[in-house]
Amino acid sequence: METTADTKLKMRETLISLRHRASELASQSEDVFLLADIVAMLSGKKLPCTYTKEEFADVLNEADNDFKAGRFVTQEELRARYDL
Repeated sequence: METTADTKLKMRETLISLRHRASELASQSEDVFLLADIVAMLSGKKLPCTYTKEEFADVLNEADNDFKAGRFVTQEELRARYDL
């Protein structure tokens, strides 16, 4: 009969193997959004500034609406504001 320690060791080895295989597959992709999602999943946390495709579409839509409504600052205004 397996001990709890044996079971945990097997689970750990399986997870490491899955992580390694997922990393191999990710290295073959050029889709930066997919890669960001994979890194977040493998690390167990969402990285800053990473979005799902749906979240990214929502953010772009919001930014587009802001631009159309005139809610933006030009580069010249930023330079003047920060003495650049």
